[in-house]
Amino acid sequence: MRGYCVFLIVCVLSGCALDRQSTPEQIFRRAVAGMAGKEKVTFTGQTGIRADGGLPTTKQFKYRGKLQNHDEMIMQWGSAEAFRKQGDYVALKKDKSESGVTHERFLRQKGKWIVPASGDAPMVQNGLLNRFNPIQELEELNTLNKSIRMEKGAARGTWVVRIEPEPASAKRWLKERLMEEMNTLNSQIGILKMQHTETNRELQQKLSQVWKQSCEDMNNQLEHSSVQAVYHLTIDRQTGLPLKLSSECRISRQVTNEELHQEALITRVVFEDYK
Repeated sequence: MRGYCVFLIVCVLSGCALDRQSTPEQIFRRAVAGMAGKEKVTFTGQTGIRADGGLPTTKQFKYRGKLQNHDEMIMQWGSAEAFRKQGDYVALKKDKSESGVTHERFLRQKGKWIVPASGDAPMVQNGLLNRFNPIQELEELNTLNKSIRMEKGAARGTWVVRIEPEPASAKRWLKERLMEEMNTLNSQIGILKMQHTETNRELQQKLSQVWKQSCEDMNNQLEHSSVQAVYHLTIDRQTGLPLKLSSECRISRQVTNEELHQEALITRVVFEDYK
């Protein structure tokens, strides 16, 4: 697989891969393969939730990260205010975080991003930061059933590719990612089992009950919901590499009063400093 990616990168550099005869799907796949072959890249992103067609003003967060040594990534996540206090890239370059900013280190092994655990025994990390890893997101999006087309009006020197997963694939993908996050929370609850006080045992039981009920509620809501996801990837025509990624994942369901309730997760990511 690595040899295939290298061949694509050589073609991009020689100008033989990205010609006008390429289909939107070929351009998208080559962009993903080209990014996978890079040793370094940095990215900044932001996300917010929009409810019932309003502005994404609730639960807004920012995140950023850097890929280094091809398979190592450092990510940070926090509120816009926390990032303003920390300063642009300063703490990221020093691998440090201020209060209010979550900091995590990932390694890519066999196509999955993991967090090295103590004792050099890695564990799969499927928490919040991993879901907003844009490199992983593009790699997973590449495997889904989807439609791809070229958008008009792209800035000079770029393509804008529109990727829309089939609704069934989008729903299954969202459910898998949400359950992975829930399982991460459950593993954190399990840590309390290591504490031998009666208070912690009682708390662990209550939290486990809450977790179980939350999983049931989430699955029930998803079962009666429709999911639609749309991605727009801006690609540099000269290098074939991603420049920007924007997405909207919308969930629609009927609530008790038979009104249609919609929520959408909006994300925007910018890539730079490829090496």
